[in-house]
Amino acid sequence: MDPNQTQDTYEVEAATRLSRLGAALIDVVLQFAPLAPIFLLLPGAMLSGQVGMLVVGLLAAAVVWVALLVTQIVLLVKNGQTIGKKVLGIRMITSEGEIPSLWRVFLLRWLPFVVTAATIELIFKVRGLGNVIHLVDALLIFQPTRRCLHDLFADTHVIKA
Repeated sequence: MDPNQTQDTYEVEAATRLSRLGAALIDVVLQFAPLAPIFLLLPGAMLSGQVGMLVVGLLAAAVVWVALLVTQIVLLVKNGQTIGKKVLGIRMITSEGEIPSLWRVFLLRWLPFVVTAATIELIFKVRGLGNVIHLVDALLIFQPTRRCLHDLFADTHVIKA
């Protein structure tokens, strides 16, 4: 698979932009879902002085969050998919057609963008400015290969499963 070819010439079919967006949205909702009980319990716990109820809610949310994180990591390592990608029938591969290693996904696909965004915010002292990095990353999906900047860094492709 040549990363410079347009998606029409791949041996496999590139995932649609909409399916990639949908998968990312599903993953974000799942990431923040464990916070819902905290927001529901916090006002009641603060008004009634029941700190124990809040601590139980925090612990439960932490357990659910860790379980989701482990599930996402296992799916990535086994199938090149997150929960969102699995639901929408897409997966990630390298240019060689292999499932990318966890280290490739973490060190090349995710970490550089988080570190760069945080660094920009620290240097310029403008909260949210680092999101420009994530926006530029996402906007590259409109190139013919349908690859974001993080795909180019990690030499990955998102394809129909």
